[in-house]
Amino acid sequence: MKSYEKESLLKSFALFFSVQFIFLSIVVYQHYNKVLHEYDMYVGTSMMQCNMNEKCTKFKIENLKDIKDKKLHVLYKKNDIFMIFKNKNSFIKMTVNKTKYEDKKSKIKYHAIILYLLYFFALILESIFFALFALRPLKQALRLNEEFVKDMLHDFNTPLSALRINLKILKKKFGNDEALQRSEESIGNILSLQENLHYFISQSKLQNEQINLKQIAETRVQYFQSIFPKLHVGFTGKNSTIYANKDIIIRIIDNLISNACKYNKKDGKVNISLENNILIIQDTGIGIQNPSKIFNRHYKETSSGLGIGLHIVKKLCDELGIEIEVQSIVDTGSSFVLNFKYLVR
Repeated sequence: MKSYEKESLLKSFALFFSVQFIFLSIVVYQHYNKVLHEYDMYVGTSMMQCNMNEKCTKFKIENLKDIKDKKLHVLYKKNDIFMIFKNKNSFIKMTVNKTKYEDKKSKIKYHAIILYLLYFFALILESIFFALFALRPLKQALRLNEEFVKDMLHDFNTPLSALRINLKILKKKFGNDEALQRSEESIGNILSLQENLHYFISQSKLQNEQINLKQIAETRVQYFQSIFPKLHVGFTGKNSTIYANKDIIIRIIDNLISNACKYNKKDGKVNISLENNILIIQDTGIGIQNPSKIFNRHYKETSSGLGIGLHIVKKLCDELGIEIEVQSIVDTGSSFVLNFKYLVR
């Protein structure tokens, strides 16, 4: 089950469970009070019957000659549980055995708790079933959508491969022409978008391993320097070993360096530094107007792209436990900081 499916399942479960839990709590509490009231009524009725039976020994009976409070047929619950009856010219006080009375109340409370727990576990199962049932049509719709996108991504490979082959032929024929260079960059952007879409819909969990972060950064810097020869893409840093999935780390770094190159100025710079398990990708590009929104899905400040690259970066960082921060000044540049401290073993 993918992360967004788990999120939908948990939210559906929480919504249904919380509503039913409140309702269950009210019903069980009312039931408990009702049983207590019925027991009090039973005690009161028993006292009345005992008052009419001279041989009754169920309650402690006292004759009262002088009493200020002459309320009749009232069950008091203070220090003692008793009722007062008028008998000819005197009053009779009947007192309940407090130990037995409290024991009975404890049993009523115990039974109410057991009933509550049984309903509680039944409610959990019911909520899980409801959440799964509600999620089923959503999962089917998402599966159809993902299959469609996967088929489209697969179909992109043929024309993209043809474009790359023809571009190589044209470069051999006409040399490193500026128009051809732009075409090559555009094809690289399309491939990057294709990879982002692939990661976005797959979200498969891969195996973790020991990774030399410095080697990965140096390799990616060389790769992007070859794609953007007019930019200066440099790296400085020390060795850093983390425990994570190599493909996901490369995807995160590629997205950030790719953006730093694509949205840079002419003859601009992209500096990558690594120290104390912190990777900083800094550029001299156009900057970001709203850094707080840059990780939102489909948010973009230019007409190019789909606005999912940085959203995927943030999503992958959250899944791996990588802290990511961004600082940017318009027309000056941006800086992305990745902290890998939680991946150090």
